[in-house]
Amino acid sequence: MATAPPLPAPPLWTNQRICLYHGTVQAHLPSILGGIDLQQGRPYTDFGRGFYATTWLRQAQSMAWRLAESRNSPPVVIRFDVDREELAMLDSLWFVCGSFTADDFWSLVFHCRSGRAGHGRVGNDGWYDLVVGPVVASWKQRLVFAESDQISFHTSRAVQVLAASNPRVI
Repeated sequence: MATAPPLPAPPLWTNQRICLYHGTVQAHLPSILGGIDLQQGRPYTDFGRGFYATTWLRQAQSMAWRLAESRNSPPVVIRFDVDREELAMLDSLWFVCGSFTADDFWSLVFHCRSGRAGHGRVGNDGWYDLVVGPVVASWKQRLVFAESDQISFHTSRAVQVLAASNPRVI
């Protein structure tokens, strides 16, 4: 029986920048590149009103195409190369798992999807700067999409990290 050749080693860890993508339409491009306005974010989203990105290019492309169909504007994807040290300084909340029994994750999703403002924090006007977790497919049935993620930015402090990341259309 033949054995598989060894996998190549990944590159050395350098605490490199993390690449985030945001799918949108060309009509929204000037306002995003000119400075993200958090008030433009939709309420009733998984982690509340904010600016959402993903580490998955394909996911951002899919979102851009979905928006283009309803907005009569060409799809675009914006890439942000974000400094991990800057992200680490933000007050953040991370959800690794979106399983049916992940009650803490679903509790926040139900809170935000019901239109409640903020994340219930005592300080920071009730918001985490950043929330990271799975993408919800159906919040009432507690289902998430496989191979997807969302990184939501909720404060001006968080948006400044994005602004400093050399955003560009790809």
